Amino acid sequence: MLRFISTLAPGERVGVYTMTGLGFRVIQEITTDHTALTAKLQKWMPSAQSVSQAQEEETRNRQSFDEVHNVADLNSVNGNQIDVPDAGTPIDPQLRTLGSNPARASLIILRQVARHLSAITGHKNLVWVSSDNVFADWLSNQVGIDRTPRQIDTFALHAEETMNDAHVAIYPMDVSQLETSAIGADIRTRNVELTPAAMDAASLNSGAQNGQNPVPVGRNQTNGRNTAEMQQDIHPIQGPIRMVADATGGRIIRRTGDLAGALNTVVEDGHATYVVGFYPQSPADDQYHNLTVKLTGQHKGVSLRYRTGYLYAKEPSTLKDRFQQAVWRPQDVSEVAVSAYTTPKSPGADIKLDILAADLGLQQRGGLWMDKLDIFMIQRDDAGIKAQVEGQTLGLRLRPATYQKLLSSGVPFQCTVQMHPGMASLRVLVVDENSRRMGSVTIPGPALQATP
Repeated sequence: MLRFISTLAPGERVGVYTMTGLGFRVIQEITTDHTALTAKLQKWMPSAQSVSQAQEEETRNRQSFDEVHNVADLNSVNGNQIDVPDAGTPIDPQLRTLGSNPARASLIILRQVARHLSAITGHKNLVWVSSDNVFADWLSNQVGIDRTPRQIDTFALHAEETMNDAHVAIYPMDVSQLETSAIGADIRTRNVELTPAAMDAASLNSGAQNGQNPVPVGRNQTNGRNTAEMQQDIHPIQGPIRMVADATGGRIIRRTGDLAGALNTVVEDGHATYVVGFYPQSPADDQYHNLTVKLTGQHKGVSLRYRTGYLYAKEPSTLKDRFQQAVWRPQDVSEVAVSAYTTPKSPGADIKLDILAADLGLQQRGGLWMDKLDIFMIQRDDAGIKAQVEGQTLGLRLRPATYQKLLSSGVPFQCTVQMHPGMASLRVLVVDENSRRMGSVTIPGPALQATP
């Protein structure tokens, strides 16, 4: 990644975020300051918990552990996956999560990332760097007869819609290391074996069942580890993740020895991005509709990647529902044009608004132009769970000369806001009581906490 940043053009915008099973953290917001970005990356280290979890997943998926505690557990290792009743409940704790799908949690967190990026204008390319521990479908490794599907299709659809609403194309990048079929020096045996105590117990049980003397249980001489490794090597990026990439206009990036080169192709994609508008002719039906984009004429060597569909949601009918949607939707409401200018200080920040008077429902009464504006300061977290709302009412009673002046300059409003812990962005929402129209502007948290 450092090598990739060193090759970027001076004006290229890049940000870096890290993700765990609980959420994401900003290493560096989107910036053109590549020196600062490099310094942040050089200092960053993953947490001990993340490293431990990754190592545990690697060991389990590649079956690099040495022993299991019960004969039944052997049915789920060495590439066997034999469906027998005694394997319904694994004895070995390290096998109980075989077949788990961490991609589901990742897709939920990616929706948080998309909401975070929605405050940044324009099209964005998001590279999702992970390994086959997340990208591959390990359901075939699940222990027991009842292999309950742990589907992630619904989570993928939600992630896809949130990404598209935020104008983000996602690029899942598999950085699993390329391996050869070999057994490392840290692995004692060619296969996963029983513990000595379990081997003795199995011998006794075998002899007792046969009415004979105990029969020693020998070592497993099958090609178990090699079989498991071959299965791991051929695991592709699973379908729902490929679907999210395709549906947002991105693409998957398979294992490669040149990560910097692969990342540069994403930058090149960003330079070949065009905005195409589409307006449905039929009324909203709350259904998902597919989109197809084609090139007219002959264009050899050109492939198109684009948003492949949209959810045609009906507009909310009540003011309460409209307000709730305006709080959480990725894009700002544009019925009333609102501009914001921030001046950070300690603590908080001063915010100056300009509200376009021509978009308001000002009504003339008794020689004055009158209206009421409800102005809400909404602090939101990236998870889409918490929002803290504070509101003020601005009454307008304008003389004709003042009204004409504000038509060109806008209605001013000033306030001071201090961000609460855990809040990532501030959405300023203006509601016009006369016309019931709304307008909003979203300010990223760093703009209210750092330098102007």
